[in-house]
Formats: sequence, C-alpha cells, structure tokens
Amino acid sequence: MHNKKRPTIATVAHHAHLSVATVDRVLNARAPVNPQTAEKVHAAAEAVGYFAARLISQRINEKKPAYHFGILLLGTSPTFYKTLSDAIVEQARDCRAANIVCHVELIHNRSPQSIVGQIHQLAEQCDCLALVSFEHPLIIEAIEQVRRNGVHVVSLLTELQTLAPSAYVGTDNHEVGRTAGWLIAHGSPVSGGTVAVMLGGHRFLGHEQREVGLRSFFDEKAPQFRVLPAIVTLDNGAITEEATLDLLARHPDLRGIYVAGGGVEGVISALAATPQRPQLCVILNETTVESRQAMRKGLVTLVIDSQPQLIAKELIRLMVELPMAPEIDPQRHRVCVPLQIVTPENI
Repeated sequence: MHNKKRPTIATVAHHAHLSVATVDRVLNARAPVNPQTAEKVHAAAEAVGYFAARLISQRINEKKPAYHFGILLLGTSPTFYKTLSDAIVEQARDCRAANIVCHVELIHNRSPQSIVGQIHQLAEQCDCLALVSFEHPLIIEAIEQVRRNGVHVVSLLTELQTLAPSAYVGTDNHEVGRTAGWLIAHGSPVSGGTVAVMLGGHRFLGHEQREVGLRSFFDEKAPQFRVLPAIVTLDNGAITEEATLDLLARHPDLRGIYVAGGGVEGVISALAATPQRPQLCVILNETTVESRQAMRKGLVTLVIDSQPQLIAKELIRLMVELPMAPEIDPQRHRVCVPLQIVTPENI
C-alpha cells in the first residue's frame, strides 16, 4: 500500500515555480511580497491540497487595502440597472487587489436637490463614488465638494462636465449614436425617409452625445434621411409609448426609431399594438429580458449593448486605482468599453 505524501512548502514552491523562501514569506508574513506572487502561491497551495491554503488566503487579504465604494444608479430601467449593480458587486467581491464593500443606491427622485443629498450621504461613508446622473449646476457643485473632501468620483455611462478633469467608465456615446445611424440607414430603403430619436433628457450628456452622433452620421453619409427633433421621454414607459404611437400616425415614411435612453417598454408596447406598421429599423439601448423578447417577436430590430459585465470590471479596477493616483489623468482615467450589437440571431 502506497500512501501519498502530504504536500509541503517545497511542494507548493515547486508547483508555483517559486523558491521555498518566497512561499515561506507569504505563509508567515515575514516580508512584503508582490500581490501577484502571493496570489500565485495561494493558487498553487490550493492546487496541491496544501493544508495551509486557507491561511495563505487570509494573509493575502490582511495585506490588501480596504475600501468602501458608493454606487449611485438610476431607478429607471430596473432590469438593466439590476444587472449592472449585481455585476459591480460581483467584481468587487472577486477583486484581488483590495477588500471592497459596495454601497449601492438608486435615484428615484430626480430633483437635483434630492440627488445632491444622496451624493453627500454616500460620500460620507465611502472612499470613492461612481454615479449615473444628468448634469445640473447643483449636482456638479456637490461632486466638486466631495472631491475637495478627498472622495474620488467616477462618472458612469454618461459623462459629467466637472470643473476639474474627472474619471469616466462607459461607452463612447458619440460612437454609439453614429453606429445607430449607420444601422438604420443600412436597414432601410435607399430612398430614405424619416428617423426619430428618443432621449431620457437633454441634461443626460450621454444621451445628447448619442443624438449628436446619430445626426452627424446622417448629415455626412445619408442626407436623404430626415432626423426629427429629439423626443424627450424622461425614460418613462408611458411617455415613450404615446410618443411612438404619435410617430407611427403622423409619419408614414418613418424608417427608424432609436431609443437613446430608457422607457423601452413603451416603444415595445406601442409596436405590439400596431400590426399595420411600416417597415422600421427599431434600435434600443441595453439588452434586457424585455428587449430580447421584443427581438424574438420581430418588434425590435437590434440592441446596442454597453456590456455591463465589462463596465463593472473596468469600474472596479479604476476605483481601486484612483486612491493611489496623484491626480486624474484625462486619458488614462477615461475608460470607454466597446459597444456590442445584439441581433435576434446572436441573443
């Protein structure tokens, strides 16, 4: 009968391709060790079944910086923001560079005063704050104030024009708008027609940038299409539904609808209630249960998705980095994730 030898420090070192002394330093915290090296030792210890693997994990966690991150998201589009918040919390939990506690709150009251109150409340308990918000002087002043108090701020999904350079994580919204224009033009008759764009509001700079991108595409590449004045829906499903029904009734040459913000359930409901609608290219933002079902039913042509999992990953990476940064780098700390085009064929 042959008994397997119990794994030792030497076994771990051999598996990790490191010296015994390095493994010993990680296990007994005798001297500083590169975090990546420590993680390598932990992975090797678990792989070979070393009895002190859990202790090594504990030693690594003891050396990590600890942060509290505040995440302030919109209360509209609950499916999308639930997906995004879950992804952020998951990335924070799995982060190897720091021990992170996330405080997630939703904006239900869109009055600037209410949002300012939420910003200050979160900032009091957090090292870094990430938020989705429209632009307003009171909100910008609140951001500047918490930054002066040492709290780092990241604009999420839609950029905010703060006085000093600020960090951002999201898509390039101008690029998103131009892509929507290209898709509508190539999915419609060459003769052209009317195109509608719906925004949550002009103060959402991300929505406004998408509109600008859409218009710039048609101006430059497809002038036979006429882009109507933007329709502001406040991301409200009822308003969006009424606006869609009105568009279908008033514009028989309607060729495209691009919803640059929320309230997409209203568009879907209006299209479902209009069986004799013209051939349309309907583009929504963000993949949700509702948008997937609408694509399967043929009500929606495609979705431009901002990839919330990837946004969450980049957000946590950036928020961990900011406390160590001497100042905001307008290029390095502006992270644009690639958009993803979702069709009925690749849902």
